[in-house]
Amino acid sequence: MSRTCCQITDAQFDEGVAKQNLKDYLSRGPAKHTKLILQAVRSLRLKNASLLDVGGGIGIIHHELMQDVVERAVHVDASSAYLKIAKEESAKRGAADAVQFIHADFTDVETEIEEVDIVTLDRVVCCYPDFQRLLTAAGRHGRRALALTYPQETWYFKAVSRLANFVQRLRKDPFRVFIHPVAQMESLLRELGFARTQTKRIFLWEMSLYEKK
Repeated sequence: MSRTCCQITDAQFDEGVAKQNLKDYLSRGPAKHTKLILQAVRSLRLKNASLLDVGGGIGIIHHELMQDVVERAVHVDASSAYLKIAKEESAKRGAADAVQFIHADFTDVETEIEEVDIVTLDRVVCCYPDFQRLLTAAGRHGRRALALTYPQETWYFKAVSRLANFVQRLRKDPFRVFIHPVAQMESLLRELGFARTQTKRIFLWEMSLYEKK
């Protein structure tokens, strides 16, 4: 791609999208796929934990987990609009000083970020072409666990993604949807010392929790 990850993401997820996401969250709570991550993290029964949320959007995961699990968080996103809304909402909740916000492609800045207890990636790998690079970087930062959601490897999701990507090409929009092989993602995380301990599915999406051995 000739454009950077941040340029592509800023164009795809602008302030209008971010504000609508916040409105939906405040009125209906976290989306179902996000709830699966929250439930998985809470099942670990950690307290005063540190969190790295990769592609954190408007900050729903750390907004929720700071109620009972997380003490401090790092929020990395390639969308400046998402970060702006996430910062504003964190300030309203009195948590502005407990969250570090970074506008970047996570893989470009991961060496500058310290290890944390929990790493989360909610519908992030499906927006990233090189899952090996992304998950390797994420896995290096998780001391206790890593939770992620991603598309199920079903024929209908593959058909939908092919259609969506075809439309994107017609529009000359470089943003793409990716369905990466789950077995390969799991193998990579095993090599980094993680074992899959939970998997849950809802319609198109799958959530897996990996714990450090």
